[in-house]
Formats: sequence, C-alpha cells, structure tokens
Amino acid sequence: MSDAQAAPVTENGVPPVAQDKVEEAPGHKVFVGNLAYATTDEGLKALFAPFASDILSAQVILRPVPRGGNTIRSAGYGFVALATAEAAEKAIETLDKKDLDGREVMVQLAKPSEQKEKEKTEDTPVPESGEAAKPKKKKKSKAAKKAAAEGDAAGEDAPAAAEVAAPVTDSEAPAAEGSAKKPRARKPKAPRPPRPAGEDPAGEPSTTMLFVANLGFNVDDAALSALFTEAGINVVSARIVRRRWGQPRKSKGYGFVDVGSEAEQQKAIAALEVCCVIISCHWLF
Repeated sequence: MSDAQAAPVTENGVPPVAQDKVEEAPGHKVFVGNLAYATTDEGLKALFAPFASDILSAQVILRPVPRGGNTIRSAGYGFVALATAEAAEKAIETLDKKDLDGREVMVQLAKPSEQKEKEKTEDTPVPESGEAAKPKKKKKSKAAKKAAAEGDAAGEDAPAAAEVAAPVTDSEAPAAEGSAKKPRARKPKAPRPPRPAGEDPAGEPSTTMLFVANLGFNVDDAALSALFTEAGINVVSARIVRRRWGQPRKSKGYGFVDVGSEAEQQKAIAALEVCCVIISCHWLF
C-alpha cells in the first residue's frame, strides 16, 4: 500500500494546482467578478442558463487560503467561455449586476493574456533619458548600529570600528548619528500618606503569614527559612523583600514567612520574638 497522499480535490472536482493558472479557453471569454465564496462552477453556469447552448466552459478560480494548510477556496471571480461574440456581448448586457448567491456580480469581457502583459509593461515607470536609476538605500546591519552607538560614547576610535564592522554609505551617515537610545525618564510615584502613630492598619491580620524585620542585609530567603525551621517551625514559604534596582538587588532588611496555620504562627512568635528580629502578624488589606 502506497504512503503517497492523494492530491486535495476541490468542491468543483479540480485540483487547486490545476486552477492556479487560468488557461485560455476557446471561444469568447467573459469575466465574472464579486462572486461569493460559496459559488461553484455549477452555480456560475446556472447564472448563464439563458445562454446554455453557447456555453463552452464555466470555471470559478480557486486559491489556497493563507496559512490554511491545504485549504482552498474561491478567489471571488471566474470565467465563462461562450461560443460567439454575439452571445458574450448579450450575456454582459443581461447579467451584469445580477444577484448570485447574495452578491451583485460584475460581468465584463475578459482581456486576453497578451493585452494584460502589455498593460503591465506600459504601467511600469521608465526613467527619463539621461536620468540614472536611483540606487536603493541599504539597511544598516545591527553591527553597524552598535558600532555607531559606541562611537558616540567612545569618541574617535569607534568610527573606525564601525567601518570595519559594516561600511556606511553617504546616504546612511546621517542615520548613524544619534542612534543611541536615550534613557527613559521614570514617572515619580505619588507619595503614600503616612498612618497616624498608634493607629492599627486597616484590614485584618493574617492567620498564617508573619512579618519579620530587623534582618541583616546579607540574610537571603534560605537563611530566613532556616531561622524558623531550626526552631521547629513548619515553613511554607520565606521571602526577603529587595530593592527594585541594583545588581544584585539588595535586601531592605525585612521579609515575610508563611507558616501554614495559626497554631504555627503563634508558636513562631513565642519562640523567636526574644531573638534580635522583630516578628508580627502580617495584615491583609
């Protein structure tokens, strides 16, 4: 049994590759545009039913759906070949702007391939005599941009490095200047109003979380967790609060420990409050 996959067949019974290029049919070809995606060859032929005796072929053009794998659908237009020029002209007069599958179709005399190619050639702009075609600007490589940025900071040595990395043309020279990105200014945060002295924070205290302060700046998450586990306290999580900037980010001298239950929380407060750290319940806001 062969492993080769069968070629996908459209609803019109024609493989999509065969319909990718429209072959010149004998007779007088009529272009039919603004077709619905649901319109098939048979539906197109039904539109030309008054001229059924003159129809040589009726074909809806199919195209693959972008990013649709092997899925294909109507391109929105098709062609009908009629036996005589009189029948083609009569069909255009009769069927133009008629309704088909909910769409107002456009029926016109199809242009021969030679005329299409000639129109494409005529539409292509030709440079005037004595005027040379303008060269396209080359895009700067990442290495050239990086070298230009280093040149702004380092002085005279960087331009030479930029030339070695990627030569820059005269048209690109203005773009190289000022290519270094300016640091974005941070918006100042609105200050939080201080809580009056002696007033409890709003909310309710947590039954599992502990706030631990007065810690050394070298204490990390593991050391904070070890402080509790060595005292026989079950630790779910331990986290040191650190500053947002700096590398590495420095501790702020306090953190939070989750002990999992209210009983473990009270046990931890009783066991460790005599140490140099300050322990209290964490408030939920």
